[in-house]
Amino acid sequence: MERLDTLTARLERWMLIVLLTVMVVLGLLQIISRFVIKAPIMWSEALLMYMFVWSSFIGASLAVKEFSHFEVEIFVVRLPRMVRKILSLAVYSMIFAFALFMIWKGLFLVKLNQRQLMAMMPFTMSGPYVILPLSGTFIAIHSLNHLREFFSRHHTEWRD
Repeated sequence: MERLDTLTARLERWMLIVLLTVMVVLGLLQIISRFVIKAPIMWSEALLMYMFVWSSFIGASLAVKEFSHFEVEIFVVRLPRMVRKILSLAVYSMIFAFALFMIWKGLFLVKLNQRQLMAMMPFTMSGPYVILPLSGTFIAIHSLNHLREFFSRHHTEWRD
């Protein structure tokens, strides 16, 4: 499971590198074409918006792996150790459940938008919605790995 988690994180990093590089180049081309050449690229704004959404979802799933989401622990640190363990287990479980929900509803949205065309582009709207089940799968992998680590680390400490 840890190997799959590491491979997923590597894939996410490369996807982010490619997306952000293309976004910078496309944004620069859009500025040059609009203000220098006076002939804007009509489809670039919509594509940039979809790429930004994709990078946000991929970044969010990578943040699950790296524990990079913000957390407010002002009350949690004052709880007894056993309650903190149970709360931590509940959080990992809810993240996994949310990831399954993203996969389920994301696949529904992909199927629902198979015939709707994107504005200014000859593609269907299924493309932008593919990120929902994809990032849901990534989040599920990361949260399952966290749960596995949690149980392997704490299985002897439950009697504290």
